Order: sequence, then structure tokens, then C-alpha cells
Amino acid sequence: MAQITDLTWQQIETASALSDLIQIDPTHGVMIKVSALLANPVTAKSASGVVETLFELLKIANAAQTTVNVGQTVGERLSAFPQLVSGTAVNGYVQQSAYIVVKTPLSTSGISGVSN
Repeated sequence: MAQITDLTWQQIETASALSDLIQIDPTHGVMIKVSALLANPVTAKSASGVVETLFELLKIANAAQTTVNVGQTVGERLSAFPQLVSGTAVNGYVQQSAYIVVKTPLSTSGISGVSN
């Protein structure tokens, strides 16, 4: 099989289990319905919710990556979205961290995910 270095927007939407998370606008292209990911709808650019949105998107990307990697051999699997790292619960909260691993060319544009 071919090496996987990225996900599609359809794979993200499928992993989200939300049938209308990703919209295609004829003028603006791919658009993400942020309110679908949050507990409270976003109605203004001044609204908060960026941290929660990016956190949810990273969890969804990890789930999509897990799905696309099924049947792939070592060296072909996408490894751009590692599992979340969780700390110990303190006072009713737990700290979680997530990150993205990318391969960036030095001389041109075009970021891609790393494979393992």
C-alpha cells in the first residue's frame, strides 16, 4: 500500500460522527462548522472557543488517522496525530496535551504528516 501522509476532509467528518461538520462553499472552499464541536454555539468572531475547537479537531484527527492506518504496514502509516497525553486528576480537572507531527520542506511550501 502507499504511504499515508495526510487525511481528507471527508475522513475528518466521518471520524467526527457529525454528518454536516464539513461544508464546501463554492467561493471559500472547505469550511468547518465550529459550533458543531462546542457545547455553546459560536455567534460572533469575538466569542471564545478556539482552545476547545482545536482540541476537538485533534481528537477527531487522531480517530481518523487510526482508521486510515488499518492494514497499513510500518513505514506507511500516518503518525501526524499522536494520542492525547493525560495527567493525573487534581481538583476535578485533568491536564491533557496534544500535538501534530509534520514534515516541512526547507525550500518549498507543502507541509505533510509524518509516517512511521
